[in-house]
Amino acid sequence: MSIHAKPGAISDVSSDRTWLRRCVLPAAFVASLYGWALLVSTFIRPGSIGLNLIAPGTDWMVFYGAVRSALAGHLQLIMNGDDFTAYLNRAFADWLSSPLEFRPWFYPPSFLVLLLPFAPLGFIGSYFAFQMASGGLLVAALKIGADAVSGRHVTAAVLLSPAAAINIADGQCAFLVAAIMIFGIRWLETRPVLAGAVLGILSFKPQFLLLVPVALLAGRQWRGLVAAACSTLVLAGASAVIFGADLWTWWGAQAIANLASPEPKWIEYGRIWGHSLWACAFLLGLPDRLASLLQLMAIAASAAATFVAFRSSLGSDKQLAVLLAAAVLAAPHSGPYDAILLVAAVALWLAGEIKAPNRSHWLLGFGIWLVPLVSPPALVVAARFAPLLTVALIGLILSELREPKRLEVGAVA
Repeated sequence: MSIHAKPGAISDVSSDRTWLRRCVLPAAFVASLYGWALLVSTFIRPGSIGLNLIAPGTDWMVFYGAVRSALAGHLQLIMNGDDFTAYLNRAFADWLSSPLEFRPWFYPPSFLVLLLPFAPLGFIGSYFAFQMASGGLLVAALKIGADAVSGRHVTAAVLLSPAAAINIADGQCAFLVAAIMIFGIRWLETRPVLAGAVLGILSFKPQFLLLVPVALLAGRQWRGLVAAACSTLVLAGASAVIFGADLWTWWGAQAIANLASPEPKWIEYGRIWGHSLWACAFLLGLPDRLASLLQLMAIAASAAATFVAFRSSLGSDKQLAVLLAAAVLAAPHSGPYDAILLVAAVALWLAGEIKAPNRSHWLLGFGIWLVPLVSPPALVVAARFAPLLTVALIGLILSELREPKRLEVGAVA
């Protein structure tokens, strides 16, 4: 027997589709144009549109400067934030429109191993090569297991987003982080060892690795969990062999010290300019201890949400969307470029709603789309409430677990 929708329901769906085409998608397109105009202006005249990013690839300067210094045996330079910043200002004086204030190297030494292939290309060549390579990996990851139509929609949304433009402008590695997470989760069922090995690479940016073990434990992916641990150790061991163990001794001590008492200059020029829940809460006037407590609560809540998602009957893409969003919420430090993870999460979640859009869902997606443009929270008050959008996204995805299975319009009983 055919199940027919009420005429009013069909009319509502048609109205929502019209609203989507005429309102949300054009507004999102305009926002993207602005984001990409900001990228172009940063090459031509930094600061002429939006926030002055000083020069293209200022974060890539840190990555490139660190690996070149390490290869030259100047490890002490990497270990001193002030000296390293002065080195960057000297080395890239002709590229920068104004000097960098403070750009230390805070990444684990394992990141240097991933940067090695780009070191011989020179700064500009390596900058573009890294963005193209990491962007290509992200596209490949998004196409795994996806049907042709939804795959195209999700890939286009991620690559055209303002977050993608900001990632390229800063020369950051959010494409790579997202690609690793998507590859790893989508390969878990068919290639658990390879999936775990890929996820272990995420140890180069440990704030986004926090929830990966939770997801693997919840999904009872024991082989993946062991492979991830082995991959992490292999990458760390390779960096110790290539660059020496002293760099790890320094980084470990620094990581512990920053947890107990963060360096004031890093707070002033780095963390406070990020998008973490701590930064947003602190900028809204909460005391540092309370803001830190909220960040710890966010980590615990994100871990719980991830565990529930991966232990549940949610589809794999919705589980992945929860992990991507929760990883950003839990991260003690994140930037506008890391919103690429949120955009990917939203796109994966909404991919099934293109034919029958839900207005509130798409408005939430549009709000997340705008996050990198109303940035940073240190300057834009509205951005300080952005973590609430991430919480809402995770909550809406998990709320589907309480809904009864719905029959599609036109289905045959």
